[in-house]
Amino acid sequence: MIQNQIETHLVRKQSKFPAVCNYCNNPISSDDISYVEEGVTEHIHSLIARKFCSDCYTKYGEQILFKGKNE
Repeated sequence: MIQNQIETHLVRKQSKFPAVCNYCNNPISSDDISYVEEGVTEHIHSLIARKFCSDCYTKYGEQILFKGKNE
């Protein structure tokens, strides 16, 4: 099966609503800075875009966060 890959990057945003970091599972409070996945050329709906806390972004960087813990 061929899987479509959308080229993405992370964008720094201020959270409007509470969320959970997709890497460490810690809560991201409203008004905290987080990093949200965004498509480079294609739109990614906010419900499926991954969100990461600023601690994980600072500690691991974008490439490690996209690979995930299991790889």
